[in-house]
Amino acid sequence: MNYGYLRVSTQEQNLENQQDAISEKFKIDKWVYEKKSGTVDYHKRLLGQLIQQLQEGDVLVMTEISRLGRSFKMVFEIVSKIAERGVRIIAIKNNFDLNPLDKSNITATVMLFAFGLSAQIERDLISERTKLGLAVARKNGKKIGRQKGEIVYGVKLRPYQKEIMRRFKEGESVNSLAKFYNVRWNTMKRFIVYFSKMKKPKKILR
Repeated sequence: MNYGYLRVSTQEQNLENQQDAISEKFKIDKWVYEKKSGTVDYHKRLLGQLIQQLQEGDVLVMTEISRLGRSFKMVFEIVSKIAERGVRIIAIKNNFDLNPLDKSNITATVMLFAFGLSAQIERDLISERTKLGLAVARKNGKKIGRQKGEIVYGVKLRPYQKEIMRRFKEGESVNSLAKFYNVRWNTMKRFIVYFSKMKKPKKILR
């Protein structure tokens, strides 16, 4: 039985392109589609279920070996699991064809290492570009992540606890208090709710 495995991450939308590329060369009996990052453990993907269904003599076709995973370790583990079942693995764009029933095919094993390593390098480059982009954004004054005071709101607002609670009881809104003390609305809201429920304020560790 011929299986076609198609995967896209949340950053790309090319399932149809993959399917067309495979259909031009192979007649597929069953397609498996999934939209998940290749960094996710394959046991938590449809791929894991597919591997359990594969039987000796089956053929698994994909466009690129990197569809299986985004690290050499993961790709190698997956291919090994599939090969143990006597299943032929084909990645058409990589010209990769691993038939475990053909013991003389050493070339495919070498190619597997190369393609798996390429997937790891690509992942590292994406990570590096992301870090560089964040650094440039920060340099240009863009705020990244949580605003100051959101995580450690107890430390920042604790000295003004009595004042905040008094103003709130006098009718001042959470929004105006948040703006005055330069924290987010939900930060001020949690602070007020927390101390409203306490008879005696507990010490907040710095």
